[in-house]
Amino acid sequence: MGGSYRTCSSLNTDNCLPDKKNFTGFRQPSSYRIDKSVFPEILNPSYWQTRDRPPSISDIKNLLEISYIQSKGITYSSKEIISLFTHVDSKTWNSLLVLEQDMILSAFELPQSNHHKRLKEGVYLNGSIGGHDESMFKRFVQEASLRSPGKKPRIAFVTSAANNNFDAVDLYRELLQQAGAEVIWWPIDWSMNTAIFGQQNCQSLGELRQQLFSQLGRERMFPDLAAEQEAACAKPLALADLPNNVQGLFLDGGDQWLHQNTFFDANGQPNLWLKNLRSAFLKGDLVVAGTSAGTAIQSGIAMITNGTSSNALKRGAKIYGSVPEGCEQAQRCPNAIQEDDLTYWPGAGLSLIGPLLMDTHVSERKRELRFIRLLAELDVAAGIGIDETSAVMLKLGESSMQVEALGRSGAWWLMKPNHDNNTESLTLKAHYLAPGKIFKWQNDVLIGQNNVPYQANNAKSLEVTDAINGPGIRDQVWNMVSQQQPSIELTAVGHRVVVKSSPESNQWQGLDGQIGITNLQIEIINLDKKIK
Repeated sequence: MGGSYRTCSSLNTDNCLPDKKNFTGFRQPSSYRIDKSVFPEILNPSYWQTRDRPPSISDIKNLLEISYIQSKGITYSSKEIISLFTHVDSKTWNSLLVLEQDMILSAFELPQSNHHKRLKEGVYLNGSIGGHDESMFKRFVQEASLRSPGKKPRIAFVTSAANNNFDAVDLYRELLQQAGAEVIWWPIDWSMNTAIFGQQNCQSLGELRQQLFSQLGRERMFPDLAAEQEAACAKPLALADLPNNVQGLFLDGGDQWLHQNTFFDANGQPNLWLKNLRSAFLKGDLVVAGTSAGTAIQSGIAMITNGTSSNALKRGAKIYGSVPEGCEQAQRCPNAIQEDDLTYWPGAGLSLIGPLLMDTHVSERKRELRFIRLLAELDVAAGIGIDETSAVMLKLGESSMQVEALGRSGAWWLMKPNHDNNTESLTLKAHYLAPGKIFKWQNDVLIGQNNVPYQANNAKSLEVTDAINGPGIRDQVWNMVSQQQPSIELTAVGHRVVVKSSPESNQWQGLDGQIGITNLQIEIINLDKKIK
């Protein structure tokens, strides 16, 4: 899944149909109150000593103390408490990375309970505007059920891409249950990896949450989930065996680098969790799904970790893990790295589907050009760039793979670009896969059936637009097909982007009007004739 599937829940009522907005008795958006008793946890020297160029502890203490006095015991929303900290001392607050700001906020978050029972996030899978999330989750459960004839499939989910590992547990339990599964939380994350396979132990999980995730007070907010995780940590063999006892596994969204630190050891080698996951998958016993970061982590060869198309075209691709959010404002970015640089990790992700690179939120965040730029760097066969509220289902066979797009829009299937050293241009074959058509990927070729040739009858050129700051490439291609144009031309930070149909191009339309077209040629021409 490409992310942003817009589920109706008590924390996201804007996604709900009008008759599904009532969530009385369920968890509501977070609120905060500054509590002086947790200052020592925030100011813990062992945490700040591991941070790169943080503000002084005395400055942070001063920020907290003045904010406490000014707050007068008021309860704040997240936006309001951030405004307070910024008003009190913007220099210190803005010199913190987003993770460090989140750590301070987490310490002041107020528990939500009723009669000493934690309030859970309410979910209506069938209550979302659009309904594509419901269809995608039900399709996932349907595929898992093929491995569990006559009874509900058992599906596990992980929340290890989130710094707050407990925050989305209720959401995914409800989503998957309402989609028809028997649901199990697999409570693994970076802290569990460190406790079980590293030099720590299960009693250190609270300390590890601060050191690794910059989170405090999770035991106060989610006492039942903290206890569930610690109990699972104490039974490492049963924990590791879980992939052999379920028919489906769902990986959450967030930061794929956190997934990476969950499934690999400190030397970059797969841990027992990943070995068992791969084994169950390759035997055909396990359907693996994910959204956003949970899709990116499934890449083979390499894994994309960050970046915008603009920086990708101007500065190329760099090997790096997770670039700290907010590092430019805080003036604390890693050496030679900008916050929006295109970065990737050569150690790959879960590598379940061979030499394919995965990216998400592609059209909505104008990521097509960063994706193409990275494909040019790597020894990959192709890349799959999935749009929001959309998905691609891949079924592996002995010598081929079945490919089907699902959801609201679809996905790009991009071949590895050819690089012209003389002009510094990139040329590649591209397909936009809309729902409603099934393909076969075999011998590095995408093959469709029931093809309808694309007819370009209108020779009038479309107005040249900016591929990054204007409508993205997908939207321009859809416009091109709607007007039966043979090609489009766009600009992008010193580059010209030309998308052409070919005699081999075929087109189709999904049930919701989505446009699919195959065998496009994309050329990215560097007008400065150099890529730095």
